[in-house]
Amino acid sequence: MNTCTSKILFLHGLDSSRESTKFHAIDANQKYCIDIDYRNLNFQTVADFYRDIIAKIKPEILVGHSLGAYWALKMSALFKIPTVIANPSLHPDFREDYPPINEDDLEHDIAQIAYLELGDEILDMYAVQEQLEPYMIVQALEGGHHRLASPENINDLIQHMQTHFLKK
Repeated sequence: MNTCTSKILFLHGLDSSRESTKFHAIDANQKYCIDIDYRNLNFQTVADFYRDIIAKIKPEILVGHSLGAYWALKMSALFKIPTVIANPSLHPDFREDYPPINEDDLEHDIAQIAYLELGDEILDMYAVQEQLEPYMIVQALEGGHHRLASPENINDLIQHMQTHFLKK
């Protein structure tokens, strides 16, 4: 496996942190993850936080898992940054102020790739696959679970993103 040379910003999921197995599985020279307490911050506060972090770090690729994938999709469209998402939460329901991911978040020319483990016990990845396939490359694997049985699989997608969609 080749270590990624692009600057990665990983957006963790709900009730997760930079200690997540997904963040540690990313094989990159420059990877960042800033912990955020989604439960106690409203949508606008989180959006402003990620805008500030992206402006400071200037990542070349966003990577997100679950609720972090939701934010990766939102920020990818806003900042025109390619993104790799894993088992995304497209319709967060833990707070009332989160709008679902919609066509505006997906219908654009920014490269986005999804990694789905269809055995997710929390979110319906079959429905997610159906929603995302018209807009992006989707790699779906039978089995697995929400926390990802094989988070290292994200590296191949990051490498694909770096090789095919970034101007180096």
